[in-house]
Amino acid sequence: MDVSTVAYIMPLLAFLLVFVVSYALLSKTKILGGNNFLHLFMSFVLAIVFIVSPNAQKFAMISTPWIAVLIVAIFFIMLMLVFVRGKIDDIVQSPTVAIILVGILLLIFIISAINVFGPVISPYLPGSSEAGMTVQETATKHFFTSPAVIGAVILLIVAAIASWIIAK
Repeated sequence: MDVSTVAYIMPLLAFLLVFVVSYALLSKTKILGGNNFLHLFMSFVLAIVFIVSPNAQKFAMISTPWIAVLIVAIFFIMLMLVFVRGKIDDIVQSPTVAIILVGILLLIFIISAINVFGPVISPYLPGSSEAGMTVQETATKHFFTSPAVIGAVILLIVAAIASWIIAK
């Protein structure tokens, strides 16, 4: 298959990915109730928004291959663990594994969002450009080093520690 053919069908694949993932999440969590029609309709609307908006489409196109690579890597890691340990139940049911996977997924989404929306938010960040750096690199650097982001991270860490202590 030619690369141009893949680029041509990529919006359709992004639509299907957003539709399937949003439907699965809505069906599993039942945020909108138990109505399957409502889940299908909202998933379809969300997928349409991802196709109509060029930035959302670019975001889906950037993050989709990384998620696919992550799934393949997880599959091979689990396959190796089955060969080594015999039983995979202890590892799969571990909350640490789930936290690590969610962290990796969040990292993929944050990096994709910075790549797509960096030029949009960069004029509003301090230091519009620096020598030898692209707009995305400058936006990323100034976003993560801004006092508001550092303060928010510190507050989240304090809240997590406090919640953990209170929950004990």
